[in-house]
Amino acid sequence: MEHLELYATCTTGLEWVTAQELSALGAEVTGTGQSRVFFRAQWELVYRLHLFARTVNRFFALLAQAQVGSLQEIEEVAWQVPYEEWFSNRTAFAIRSERDGTHDFTSMDIARVVGQVVCDRFIARTGQRPPVNLDYPEVEIFSTLVDDQYLLGLNLTGSSLHRRPWRQSLAHLTALRPTLAAAVVMASGWDHRPLVDPMCGTGTLLIEGALWRRGISPSLGREEWAFRVLLRHQEAQWQAEQEAIRQTGGQSPPLRGSDWNPRYIQIARQNAASAGVDDIQFSVANALSLPPPEEPVVLVTNPPYGVRMGKPSELVHLYRKLWRKWSAEYGGSRIVVISGNPALEQSAPVEPVASYDFLQADLPCRLLIWDLP
Repeated sequence: MEHLELYATCTTGLEWVTAQELSALGAEVTGTGQSRVFFRAQWELVYRLHLFARTVNRFFALLAQAQVGSLQEIEEVAWQVPYEEWFSNRTAFAIRSERDGTHDFTSMDIARVVGQVVCDRFIARTGQRPPVNLDYPEVEIFSTLVDDQYLLGLNLTGSSLHRRPWRQSLAHLTALRPTLAAAVVMASGWDHRPLVDPMCGTGTLLIEGALWRRGISPSLGREEWAFRVLLRHQEAQWQAEQEAIRQTGGQSPPLRGSDWNPRYIQIARQNAASAGVDDIQFSVANALSLPPPEEPVVLVTNPPYGVRMGKPSELVHLYRKLWRKWSAEYGGSRIVVISGNPALEQSAPVEPVASYDFLQADLPCRLLIWDLP
């Protein structure tokens, strides 16, 4: 059967996690770029990837990839794409254009040219142009130019998969994207030990961890799926995939989370119940006054950086207190921290065993991992 060229968008700097995840799900990974993983897969696998990929924001059909130097060359590349094999001339579309680098044309110029090519090609092949709807399109074609590297992709997903159906509230200033949280937990090396988060906020890290280890789809209940309007879509097979995921669900080590804010814990419990993992133990507590764990754990947390919460100068004292506590009480444990403040790493008594630079939105961060003796 035909293998399609596709790509997924993900957290910049953690593409390697997404590449491993897609490979484990059956995709043939062919390369990575900034915030993208390129792969091959049969159309039937696209359904499963949408249901079970946890670190991906969106999936795209790779329509074209080329090195270009002018607007005319972009037009020539766009003309070679068989849009009529993907959607009909009755389907409203829009071009979403992004450009980075020095060029003598704008992203709006690119969108205009590519949009006209789509219409002209449909007229040439089918005798009728599809409607354009910039506000509520049924199909989105993403046009991206970085310096001289051009990418044209068809959005298969719709809105980003980080918009989890289980997430009831974003009432937290530093709430993590679930796709990033999933990548962090998957990169943490979580094994048979309990997973704990002493500054859990609304529970995102723990909920994504539970869904992953138990094999539960993070997108249960999502209703928006852009691929359903495409000509390749097979509704009967999609419904069968939907039904199959309702039968999944395994076991995981215990998960425990705490936060000083009772409102956040209330939301965390609501989110966990909505996700079907309401056995996660949540409690209201200060991270510095928690009792020592009874056994070694994998501690994964996202402490304040001093950007949107707390002052950087005050956080130095918090980091030192946290490390005194972890060093004294968490022997044999793994400490995994999302850090947006170098003072946290500088406060550590030992060097991390692994570190990964990534972007959280536009904020440079590091994923740091320590194994305590």
